[in-house]
Amino acid sequence: MAGRAGVIVTGSTSTHPPAGEAPVANVLMLGTAEWDSPIATNQHYVARELARTANVTFVESLGLRRPTLRRDDVVRMASRVRRALGDQELPAQRPRPAGTRIVSPLVLPVHRTPTYPVNRALLRRATGDWLRSARPRVLWTFTPVTYGLEEAADLVIYHCVDLLATFPGVDAVAVGRGERSLSTRTAVAVATSAAVREHLAAVGFPRVELLPNVADVSVFTAASRPAAQRRPDVLFSGNLTVHKLDLRLLESIATAVRGRGELLLAGPLAAGGGSFDAELRHLEALGARHLGVLSPDQLAEVAGACAVGVIPYAINDYTRGVSPLKCYEYLSSGLAVLSSPLPAVVELARANPHVTVDDAHDLPAHLPGLLQPVTDTVVDARIASAAEHGWEGRGALLRDLLRTEVAP
Repeated sequence: MAGRAGVIVTGSTSTHPPAGEAPVANVLMLGTAEWDSPIATNQHYVARELARTANVTFVESLGLRRPTLRRDDVVRMASRVRRALGDQELPAQRPRPAGTRIVSPLVLPVHRTPTYPVNRALLRRATGDWLRSARPRVLWTFTPVTYGLEEAADLVIYHCVDLLATFPGVDAVAVGRGERSLSTRTAVAVATSAAVREHLAAVGFPRVELLPNVADVSVFTAASRPAAQRRPDVLFSGNLTVHKLDLRLLESIATAVRGRGELLLAGPLAAGGGSFDAELRHLEALGARHLGVLSPDQLAEVAGACAVGVIPYAINDYTRGVSPLKCYEYLSSGLAVLSSPLPAVVELARANPHVTVDDAHDLPAHLPGLLQPVTDTVVDARIASAAEHGWEGRGALLRDLLRTEVAP
């Protein structure tokens, strides 16, 4: 459905949750990504789960990272303009849950004093339906840059999945200012890692709930193959970006796997962290294979036939706050997990014997042992260790949180 000039609204025209009950709230969700971004993240799943009992309006990224003239940024900006002008020819890549509307606002990707009045007006126009909607109105935001929309909400929840201010190109001043302002208006802040929780507490949020990322485990478990049908392959799934990944570690992994199996890379190139083209060519020369961007079902099919899932992240200010949901995607596929020492994964490894953490120098040495054939008992144990970390349980928890907080 085409919206007013400067915004395109798509998705279900239903005004009620699928269950047929009265919605518990009208939720405005401010995201940090496009709805059809190649990889589903926490915000996409939260929108899907809340839409079971609430009306959800998902607002696509306001552009915290200043765009460049790189091809991927130009394509993304052009796509946003086309959607904002009502282009209905753009294919939908991700299903829209019933009762969910997707809003693509045209705002200036600069969030400082000179642009504030313009962006505030543009954003309020784009979200006018929510601003006029019945109460209770809830602002569930993944970005601290809100342009005062919390003033129209009966309840504000800040869902912080990353240390946003530490990511290259993100306006740390705007993020810091937004978080300080939100800390005085937020009923609940949700943190996905201990590092993020500590950060939010230091900013001044009075109540912070720690909810580490989970995965769509049922999708991956369904595609898991018996041990005898697995290949000695190593999988990395996620954004291929120079800021997140330890390139030398990836090279060491590709070298260690060569002759035994393959290093498979699944995900988009240069998603906000610099070009990865040259690095990919070098890894391919070492025997790695790029599978491109896969749907969740396609990724589950690949993962279910591998032996090891790797998280070869660089350790920096940004990744210290990351809680990789791919841990549970790997485990629910029956894979062993091998990771660099991200704090969230170190904590998981203490309780899960199927997760191995080591520094970049020693991590590849674990691969020969992990690539050896295992029994179905081991595969089943890995899957079982992820069973309680899926969106079925997390969705119910978040819906209960919403219902409890709006009740007063």
